[in-house]
Amino acid sequence: MQNELFFESIKRNLNGQPGQPIVLGVCRTLAARFNQEVWLIRLAAIVLGVIFTFATLVAYILLGLFMPETSDRTKSLFEGLGIWFQEFTEKVANLFGDIFRGNSSRRDT
Repeated sequence: MQNELFFESIKRNLNGQPGQPIVLGVCRTLAARFNQEVWLIRLAAIVLGVIFTFATLVAYILLGLFMPETSDRTKSLFEGLGIWFQEFTEKVANLFGDIFRGNSSRRDT
């Protein structure tokens, strides 16, 4: 009885919200293609991610980019990350610019 509750809790947490992918939707798409339950594919991805972290991450991103069902979501995620990174580097550059301009004006006075 206790084991059933434990496994049901794992399945419920790994299934996510109905119709909403947790990250890119790769596990949900693979589950649909292989006629498996989503929680099983996500659990396998987590276990593989712990053992083969870099390879699993690369495979996940590549599957997200090349599977037709997930490519739009993956591309928009990377576009969003690109915009965030650009804004972040501009803020850092402005911060350093302010610091160095502030230090050079103090030396001249």
